[in-house]
Amino acid sequence: MCLNMDYRSLLAIKRKGLRNRNWLRLSIEDRGLFRCAMWVARVHGSIVNLKLLVRVLGIVLRMLENASMCIWRIGKTRAEALERAFREKGLFDWAPLMTDWLRDKHYVIYLGVGGF
Repeated sequence: MCLNMDYRSLLAIKRKGLRNRNWLRLSIEDRGLFRCAMWVARVHGSIVNLKLLVRVLGIVLRMLENASMCIWRIGKTRAEALERAFREKGLFDWAPLMTDWLRDKHYVIYLGVGGF
């Protein structure tokens, strides 16, 4: 599979990040790397270097993140922490349905909103 990013797609992503204010949440290094990637894509047509592409895609994911994605990420982190704690203490022996709860979409969203 050949995945490359051109200048127009990076510019659209940057505009979206500016609109949803995620551009301001990026570190100065990430912003600089994204600008350099835009320059490379403009000069060379697209980004084909795999290392640069992976780094830029990580930045793109953070720039396109919206509120529901943030809630899901926080809830997933909390659910994984609860699952580790329950496994260490052996609580799944007497509450086996808790594993289903920790993998349930609605419960993960509940944890992300602040139900911890």
